[in-house]
Amino acid sequence: MWQWSEEQGWRRPLAISFGFVLIAVFVIAGAMGVAAGVALTGLLAIPSWTRLKSILPLELPMAIFLVFIAWAWISMRWTTYPQSDQAWKMALGVLLYSMFAFAVFSLRGKARLLVLYVAAASLALILLVYFLEAAFGVISNMYAEGLPRQEKLRDATRGISALVIAAPCAWAFSHILMPGWRGNAIAVSFGLIAFWISWRFDLSSAMLALFIAGILFALGWFFPRTIILLVGLAAVFMFMLAPIVAPIAVDILRSFDLPLSWEQRVDIWQFASERIAERPMIGWGLDASRSFDSTYILHKLEFARIPLHPHNVGLQLWLETGLIGAILFSTATIALAIRVSSSWNLSRLQGATISASSSAILVFSTLTYGAWQEWFWASAAWVAAMCFLLGPPPDELVKS
Repeated sequence: MWQWSEEQGWRRPLAISFGFVLIAVFVIAGAMGVAAGVALTGLLAIPSWTRLKSILPLELPMAIFLVFIAWAWISMRWTTYPQSDQAWKMALGVLLYSMFAFAVFSLRGKARLLVLYVAAASLALILLVYFLEAAFGVISNMYAEGLPRQEKLRDATRGISALVIAAPCAWAFSHILMPGWRGNAIAVSFGLIAFWISWRFDLSSAMLALFIAGILFALGWFFPRTIILLVGLAAVFMFMLAPIVAPIAVDILRSFDLPLSWEQRVDIWQFASERIAERPMIGWGLDASRSFDSTYILHKLEFARIPLHPHNVGLQLWLETGLIGAILFSTATIALAIRVSSSWNLSRLQGATISASSSAILVFSTLTYGAWQEWFWASAAWVAAMCFLLGPPPDELVKS
């Protein structure tokens, strides 16, 4: 029996192991509960005060990001969607998601190894369930044809997106747990199956994210610091220049015969760009995207001008928080990229995984999901925690 007293007690490693299983279940169920799973695990596995107080001195990226949240909070004074409680969710989420990631980072010894095995197994479980769903409709076939089944299939797209974001972690775990050609074969198989699942669900953004993640995983192995920094710069480019790039992209995309979902995106981006031009400095206020409830007709179907969010984080930053918010968010992003890329103990495997997962997150941020979706933030924290497992434990850092 393991001597948990010599490790750090039984509570934290078991709570985190339970958390990874719970998060996997939430991902399979459509990912909406991932935020609750990450937050609950962060609370259950909260480190001792001695360890916890070490994260209180804010590093520059977190400090800038908190300033951004403060600005978003201020923007609620003029938001056109006054019922918003988003600022509270953002502030609480940053605290709890960071606590979860730090709890995983602070593990050591056999406890750390246990959590690594559980995290790897949980990713395999997610892949297996979505493979069965894509191949046989195991879950969706339990629902009647029509709206209930369509909603279940739509929920699955979020879970598949979370799986895609986490896929580079699975590749890294395969390398650690089964070195050599067997681990490489498992990693490649995981990526190919995830790509096939995305194809079966017609998720073009997920397929693109996996393709780019695969390339950057390979490049990140050879140039870990450089690729992380380049992904950060690409994010800043997409955030800061969104009002300029979006109209150009709209003009280019309109020349193609697009699927309905992409035609919607193009119309949303054009409408959001026009609204940004009306209030470029301070924006329309936090969650204002929800207030543009006018509709239009496309292919004889009625759609909202902006269904909840513009499906582009850069445009949403500008639309709701203006130039000031975009600058603050972009500054926090590049500061984080610089901080991670300059870490003296960054390994090749960590660098490759961080580069690949970050690029997948950026693809989804550009093409699909909203800036404030809690499950998306929590998924990023979930992936960050798994990236911590790829590096040396705190004891080794101290010894070094």
